[in-house]
Amino acid sequence: MYKTYRAKWAMIDPEIWVQNASLTIDPMGTIIHCGSSSNPSAIDLGDGVMMPALINAHTHLELSALRNQLPMNMGFTSWVQHLIETRACTPTETLIQGAQDACEKLWKLGTCAVGEISSLGLTQNIFFNSGLYGCWFQEYLGNEILPLNTHLSDPQSNCFISLAGHAPHTTSPNLLKHLKQASTNKPFSIHVAESDVEMTFITQASGNWADFLTSRGVDYSQWGLPQLSPVRHLERIGLLDHNTLLVHLLNIDKHDLTIVKKHHCPVCICPRSNVNLHQRLPNVNQMIDSGLTVCLGTDSLASVASLSIWDEMKYLATHCPNISPTQILAMATTSGARALGIDNQLGRLAAGYNSAFLFVPVDGNSPETIASQLVYGGGGDGQSPSITR
Repeated sequence: MYKTYRAKWAMIDPEIWVQNASLTIDPMGTIIHCGSSSNPSAIDLGDGVMMPALINAHTHLELSALRNQLPMNMGFTSWVQHLIETRACTPTETLIQGAQDACEKLWKLGTCAVGEISSLGLTQNIFFNSGLYGCWFQEYLGNEILPLNTHLSDPQSNCFISLAGHAPHTTSPNLLKHLKQASTNKPFSIHVAESDVEMTFITQASGNWADFLTSRGVDYSQWGLPQLSPVRHLERIGLLDHNTLLVHLLNIDKHDLTIVKKHHCPVCICPRSNVNLHQRLPNVNQMIDSGLTVCLGTDSLASVASLSIWDEMKYLATHCPNISPTQILAMATTSGARALGIDNQLGRLAAGYNSAFLFVPVDGNSPETIASQLVYGGGGDGQSPSITR
C-alpha cells in the first residue's frame, strides 16, 4: 500500500529544503516523491521536519560490552593493552549480548546505516539480522595473510560485507595490499593517523608502539619503515582511492590533505572518541576547506558514552562553531552514505531512495533555524526520533 506523509518541512538533503512537504512511499519501501504538496489525505506529522535517517560510518559493536571498563587517562598504548586484556577475559556470550543490545539501540537513535568494524567476527549475524543498512567490515591486522571473508551479502539483506585493515601501525603492507585488492569495488576501511604513538612508530620505527608490537611477537622489520607520515605510507603501498575510508586523521599536515584529496578518499571523524582518547579533535575545518568528503562515526562504547550520531553532531558543533549546522547534517547523511557506497539508496529523501526517514518535531521558519535546532538539540528536546521505514 502506498503511504503519503506530510509535515511543515522536509529536508531532502542538507542543501535542499521544502516547506509544506509531502513524502510518498510505495509498497516496496521506496520513495516515489518528496516535495511541496497539500495532499489532504496524507498522514499529517505536524510541525517539524522529515529528514533522512542518520548514518554512523564507523563503529565497533563487538566492543559494546566494554563500556565504562577501560581507563582513558593513561595514554593510548595503555588503553589498547587494557582493551585486549579486558576483551579476552569477557565471555563471548557477554560480548554478543552487548553487541545485540547496541545494535537494537541504533534504530532508536535515528540511525539506519552503519559501517561496522569487527575483528572477532562476532557481529556478522547480528548486523545482518538487524534490518540496518550499510557495510559489515571484517578487520585484519598483523602479518599473516589468512583466508578472507568476502562472501556476498544475502539478497534479502540490507547490508554487505567488505574488508578492513586495522591501521598502518598494526598491519603489514603486504597484508594491507592483499585486503585492499580483495575488497574489489567495495568500501575499504582503515584507521589512520589517530595517535602520537602511531606517528612516532611510522616516522621513526621506534617508540612505545614498537615495543608493544615486539612484546606481542609482531615482526615489523619488513614493513618499509620509517616513512614521512601514515598517509604517505598508505599512498606508497597503493591503498588510496575513492573506496578507501580513512578513519580519524588526527595527525596530518597540508601535504597529507593534498594526498587524500588527490585520491578522492572519504574521511570519517569520531570527535568524542578522539577527545576522550587523545585530548584533541582533528582539523575538521581544514578538511572541509580542502574539499574532502567528511562523515561521522561514533567509534565504540569502549571509548564513548553512546552510539548516537545526534550526540556526535552536537559535540562537533559545540567545539567547532565555524562549521555550519548544514555541513554537520551532511556529514551525518549524504557524506556518510557516500563513504559507505550506499549513496544511491540512503542519505536523501528523493525518488528511488529507501524510505527510512525521521520526523523531528522542531519549530522553525527557515532551513537555517531548523538545521541549528537539529544539530544542537539532539533530535528535538534531547530525544532521538524513531525511524519510519
